[in-house]
Amino acid sequence: MTRGYGERLSAWAGRLGARAEDERYPRPEAGGEVCAVRLLPADAPCARVLVAHGAGNDAVYPLLELFRALLCAGCEVFSFDVDGHGCGSTTTFASGTVRTAVAAAADAAERERPALPLHVIGHSLGGSLVLDALASGTLDRTVSVAILSAPVDVRIGARTAVAEVRGFFSRATLTQREHYGLWGLVPAFGPVKRAAYPFRRVDADGRAWSYVAAVQRLLGEMDLEDRVSAIRIPTLLVYSHADAIVPHAQGERIVARMEPGAGHLRSLRTATHYSLPFDAAAVNAVLGWIREPRPAMETA
Repeated sequence: MTRGYGERLSAWAGRLGARAEDERYPRPEAGGEVCAVRLLPADAPCARVLVAHGAGNDAVYPLLELFRALLCAGCEVFSFDVDGHGCGSTTTFASGTVRTAVAAAADAAERERPALPLHVIGHSLGGSLVLDALASGTLDRTVSVAILSAPVDVRIGARTAVAEVRGFFSRATLTQREHYGLWGLVPAFGPVKRAAYPFRRVDADGRAWSYVAAVQRLLGEMDLEDRVSAIRIPTLLVYSHADAIVPHAQGERIVARMEPGAGHLRSLRTATHYSLPFDAAAVNAVLGWIREPRPAMETA
């Protein structure tokens, strides 16, 4: 995270009566350091929420509406740059190491901090990485998980791009100008806005869209559909029928392979892949899920 970016985030948090703290922690496995942001509500937090962003974004974009809701609910938020992402981070994306990024972030979020119930949210690729960590048993201390449109497979072509661009002009998306400005609303894609949202890879070949193939290879290695049956932590899966990049059917496939009672699918109608993190119905679903009372044996 650049200095100017951090200052704007601090000002944004201040308007909510909250506080933003920039943090860094080493990721030698990924060849560098990770930039993260910790957002603290005005009063003592009731919970800690770890957030993993999607491919091509960073620890903040397009998550500010979700962060605002979490802060207003009294939650502390810890969001980090996934390996290879973020202007201030120096890590590199590689399928062999990125799968430990979520567990490392959870350790950093809790290190030398008061104990709080830990909830985890993952959007898109970040959601897939969270599911992978859960299936591997590296997030066993987590109370609950919310997954926003995590792919088990991804294909991006002209048709999906047109569908997402059409959704960009929706009223829900345009309301986010207060956070990002008009140009800032535009997501990174292909070579566009890569200076702001880099994607550093060990196998980069210079082609603008080759990162899609890199993500697809990673998803193949994670083999989530065959492994999510190992997840026991209560997991909310939010998918939308209007998502052209990660079809709603993928959410159905994931929850069908999970143990009864572990996975819960929430289906939306109008949110696109890009708009899902700030869609009002999605945000309310996530907040309700985090607030839901659970037996003590599930939170141990």
